[in-house]
Parts: sequence; C-alpha cells; structure tokens
Amino acid sequence: MLVLLLVLAKGASAQGVISGTVQEAGSGEAVIGANVVLDGTGKGAATNRYGYFAIAGLQPATYTLRISAVGYRTYTKDIRVANSDEIRLDVDLEESVIELGAVSIEADREESTARRVSAVDLPVEQILRLPSLGGEVDIFRALQLLPGVQESSEISSGLYIRGGSPDQNLVLLDRMVLYNPSHLGGFLSTFNADAINNVTLIKGAMPAEYGGRLSSVVDVTMREGGRDRIRGAGGISMIDSRLTIDGPINDDVTFMISGRRVYLDWLVDLMSDEGSLNYYFYDLVAKTNIRLGENDRLFFSGFFGRDVMGEPFDDDDEFNISWGNSAGNLRWTHIFGSKLFTSVSAVVSDYRFSSEIEEWDESRFKTVSGILDYSLRGEAEYFHSAEHTFKAGLESTIHTFTSEASSNQGEFEEFDPHLPTHRGTELSLFLQDEWTVNERLRLQLGGRGFYFDRGNYLRFEPRLAGFYTLDNEITLKAAFIGANQFLHLVTRNDISLPTDMWFPSTASLPPSYALQYVLGASRDFHDGMYSVSLEGYYKTMNNLLEFRDNAYFSIFAPLERELTGGDGRGYGVELFVQKRKGSFTGWLGYTLAWTDRTFPELNGGKRFPPRYDRRHDISLVLNYRLSDRWEFTGVWVYGTGQAFTFPVAQYQLDVNDPVKFLYSDRNGYRLPSYHRLDLNFSYAFNWFGWDWKASINLYNTYNHMNPFAQYLDSDWNWDPVTGQETRTLKLKQITLFPLLPTFGLSFTF
Repeated sequence: MLVLLLVLAKGASAQGVISGTVQEAGSGEAVIGANVVLDGTGKGAATNRYGYFAIAGLQPATYTLRISAVGYRTYTKDIRVANSDEIRLDVDLEESVIELGAVSIEADREESTARRVSAVDLPVEQILRLPSLGGEVDIFRALQLLPGVQESSEISSGLYIRGGSPDQNLVLLDRMVLYNPSHLGGFLSTFNADAINNVTLIKGAMPAEYGGRLSSVVDVTMREGGRDRIRGAGGISMIDSRLTIDGPINDDVTFMISGRRVYLDWLVDLMSDEGSLNYYFYDLVAKTNIRLGENDRLFFSGFFGRDVMGEPFDDDDEFNISWGNSAGNLRWTHIFGSKLFTSVSAVVSDYRFSSEIEEWDESRFKTVSGILDYSLRGEAEYFHSAEHTFKAGLESTIHTFTSEASSNQGEFEEFDPHLPTHRGTELSLFLQDEWTVNERLRLQLGGRGFYFDRGNYLRFEPRLAGFYTLDNEITLKAAFIGANQFLHLVTRNDISLPTDMWFPSTASLPPSYALQYVLGASRDFHDGMYSVSLEGYYKTMNNLLEFRDNAYFSIFAPLERELTGGDGRGYGVELFVQKRKGSFTGWLGYTLAWTDRTFPELNGGKRFPPRYDRRHDISLVLNYRLSDRWEFTGVWVYGTGQAFTFPVAQYQLDVNDPVKFLYSDRNGYRLPSYHRLDLNFSYAFNWFGWDWKASINLYNTYNHMNPFAQYLDSDWNWDPVTGQETRTLKLKQITLFPLLPTFGLSFTF
C-alpha cells in the first residue's frame, strides 16, 4: 500500500500543494480538527491527530488561506502557488479569550466534523466546567450528557451507546486499547483531564480506520508537552489529588507526565476503628515527543492504572476485587514529500481483573480474567487532491486471554492467574477515500477486512457515508456500516458485584456482528451561534453472548459451554440543540430509543430489554460566564427508569409450604424515572503567580431520592386475635446519593 501511494504521489506532483502543521502558540500542542480552507474555492482540509494538513491539486493562483478552530483566533494568509509548488507552513494559533467562554462541543463543525456522521469532538476546556461529585471531573460522565449516550447507574461511568453495552465501545488512549477504563467501581474513568488534549466520540458510523467493536469509538489524545517552558496543573478534591507537569527537555524533545491517587482508604482508616470497605486507585500517564527532523517525529505514550477494592473478613460476607490496565505505544511518523503522511506503531496492552466473593451462606465465586496484546500497526494518509484523500492501514495483534471462573471452593488452589487459557491472532486491513464530488456532495467510501484465527473467521466490513448540502445552512447525512467483534464481555446477572470476564470467539462461538443505518440533518443559525442536529438510527446485532440460567462454573469445565448466544437490536432518534457563542451557552440533548434482546435459551425465547434500556433520556447543560473570574454551570438530567427482573406476585401450593415468588419476565419491571440537578460555581484567581480555580459543586441539588434499586422486605406483626405473627411485604428502595455539596481546588503554573 505504501509503495502504491508513493507512486500515486509522484504521478500527481505536477500540481501545487499547501501543507503544514497547526499548533497552539506558546505550548506547541497540536491543534486537532482545525479547519483549513482556501477562501472562495470550496477546497479545504482538517488537521489530523498530529496537527498536519495538506491541500493538493492546486492550479497556479494566489489563494487566501484561512485556519480556524474553536477557542483560537482565525489565521489568514495570502499564498502564491505556481506549477508544482510544495509550500510548507507551520502555523501557531493564538488563543481567543472571547471564544474560550463559549461551549466548544461541536457536533457539526464547518469542515472537520461535517465530514463525519454521529461524531462529536469534546474539548477538555468544556469538561472542566461541568459539575462533578467531589470536584473530580470525568470525561466519560461528560460524554453521558450527549444524546445517544446513556449511563447505567450513578456509580457507573460505562457508556451505553445506541443499544450497545460498554464492551462494544472501542476506547483508545493515544491509540492504545484500554479494556476497562474506569475507576471507583465505575464511578470515575481512567482519564485525568489535565493530561488530555482532545476527545472524539463516534457513536456508531465509524470510519474504516476503526474496528474491533460494534457500537462506538472513544478516541482520546494525550497532550505532548509544551515547547516553550515547564507547565504544571493539578487539583485537590474531596476524594483524590492529581498533578500534571509538561515542558521541554531540549529544543527537540518534550515530555508530559501526570499522576492521580485517590485517598478513600486513608479517610476510612482515620474515621473508623473497625474494618470497613477498603478501596484505592492510582494511575500514571506519560508521553514524550522527539523531533528527529522536519518530517519525522518519534512518540512514546504510556499508561498504568490499578484499582483495589476489598471488604475485611467478618461473619457475614467478604469480597476482594482488583483490576488494572498497563499499556505502551512507540510511534514513528514520517512525511513523504508533502502529500503522504505515515505512522508506524508498536503497542503493548495488558489488562488484569480478578474477583473473589463469599456470601453469608458460605457460597463462593472466583473469577480471573485478563488480556495481553502485542500489536503492530501501520497507517498512511495520502492527500491526492482537493477532491480525494485516501487512508489505508494494516494491523496485526496477538491476543493472550485468561478466563477462568469457579463456584467450587476446593478448586481455588488450582487457580493460576498468570496461566493463559486462550491465544488468538487478529489481522485487519482498511482502505478509505474521502471524496468531494462537488461543493454540495461529499462521500466517505471505505471497507475493513478482519481475520481471526480462532475459528478461521474472515470478515469484511463496509463503511459508507454521504453528506449533501441543500444550501449554505442545511446538511443531510447518511451512513451504513458493518462491524465485527471477536471479544465478548460476559457477566453474571445474579451477582451484584463485578464479575466481568473477557472471552474470545472460538469455533463454536462466532464473533458478534452488527449492521447500523443512520440518517440525519443539521443546520446552523445566526452565523453558527446556534446549531440543531437530528439523527435517526437502526442497528441489528447478532451472536451476542450471555451466561445460561443456572450456569455451572468450574475450572475443569470449558467456560464456553455455559454461554448462550442471541441477537439484539436498537433504534431511535437523537436531537441536539446547542448555543455555541456568547457569555451564555449550553445545549439540550434528547434521545428517544428502544433496545431489546432475543435469546432462544433465555426468557422462554421471548424478547426482553437489557437493563440499560431507556425510552427517554434528556440532558440540559447551561453555562454562564458572569465575568473573567466567576462562572456558573448547571446540568439537569432525566431518564426513564431502568429495567430489571422483580417479583410481581406470591403464591403457596399448600398451607404448609413456604411462600414462593412469581417473577416478571426477564427485565420486565421498571424502576421509577431518574432525574437530578447538578450545579457548579467557580471562581478564578491568581495567588503567588499561579492561576487557581476554586469550585463549589452541588450534586442532586433538590435532593431527589433517585432509585438505585428496589427490593421486597418483610414486616412481621403480632395478631392478638389469632395469636400468630403475620407477614406483610413492603416495597423498599435504595438511594445512593442525596444532596451532596463538595469543594474542589485546581491550579496551573
């Protein structure tokens, strides 16, 4: 592929090319997704994840180059292009104080995201403004405020996107795959916002360069480190502390290192003499950027995180759960001429999860799950002309899986968490063309091929998207994609604590497959101040996995025999209305959605909703910048109650028999609706030469008793007439969080 693209580049060199990089003035951080256009020509480009762009196929003329990005002042320059000219620019964008006050989530940016369906770029500046519990901002919880994205509970940062489960989301940190990107039992994600440059969410209409998951992509890019001076950022909240430092090592090398540690275990020790829940986590990320020359860069990105949760041994029950991710990526980027951008990466990713649970009736359950990946990836982006931009790539991954579970206490000594139980090799190849047919019509044509050796599965995935502009304001969008997933995350539904196990496809367990159709329209008003987007989708999913009812777990019995397959579907409509500019900004997201599953061996073969099925989901975000120092943000969320299995009646076959419950269909009962208002007040000030921000957060401001779970409890009363005790069943509810005021303090230097 590389040789072919080089030949094409040589053959097309007779026309002019304007290329270069766009970076932030001062720090030198790459500006991702900046709009680069030649005024009056209809030709343009968007910077890639490294800040690089190229506009090729230019006839001799004088052009006005305009580069813009949210939060930066627009850059303009007149450029004279002659035959075969290859003009190279390095552009520094200055920050715009006025635009920084605006909400900068953009679902339909003029050039970059207008070429993608169901894509949202989420700048870190907006994440830092949102209310948070304990003063700790979270990327995944910010994504949950977007239409089409749902949360499962108050203590989960998992993303349920368009009918899919969290394991169907491809989560990338600097192109490193993270399998369980959450802390605190799912309450926080593993991403420290201070260390992040950009977050992109693609809710289903994935371009061909992404693969291996059914539902979505969360592509997170870390900061590279400033080139001008040492910088720092940190914060102290009620649950953890964090610190990030970046800067230059010399003229050609920059670094960034960031760490975070929760201290709930220390607080518990201080406040309690007796044993109670013990929990802590820590994570560390680092990145270096080495400039080898004008056309070459070498990057190293690393991540390490660990969670430990346990309950001391007592007379009732106990549990010990731990999980962690370790990953590293060594990347080399090279520019051939000005039209061909290449990247080669070597990635190692290691995920480990273990849990041991003992309940009051002395029943025990233990799981060990892990994935160790070695990947080699090569990608090329060829800017053939203003009409065509080609992308191609090849990736090979060697997977080593560990997946064991047992309910037999006598087998616990046989567990070896380092002994692999399955191995598999995955190969993938993609090719994509972004084709500007004319000023109104743009097409994204691509495909992805997959091979997985466990079962010799060879699959092809079509990736098609189109964009048609009716006039200067309305854009119609449509997409059709196919996606395969060779990894399955299966969980026991009868245990409330995490028992997640990753399991690969085998000859008897085929990979999951999904087809998704998307149709939408968007329009801007008043020079981009307001934006409205409406999208509808329909998705089918095949070969999904669940544990059988009454599954038997033993390390001497193949786990795949306890799994059963089924199908699923999801469909709905998403509305996104936002105000982008001014001191008062915000957005409204509304989702009307249906999700269901059909398993021949579950629920009598009848369709049932997964627990995270929600008919209505609303998010309202308002941000008001009172002055240069004071800022206010409010978030109100509403969601239809979750579905789960619950007793609906009781019966007794004989007067001497115990009373038994009659349960609903699988997930046939609904909790009451969920709604909550969160507020954030922040004040910026300068102290000892550092920039500080103090924030007060009100979680669940009007103290609504939201249901986390419901259960039946027995009340016994003495009947003086019969001289016997009578039992009355009452429905009771568990509420996790009432009104919680918290305080946070952050700083930069």
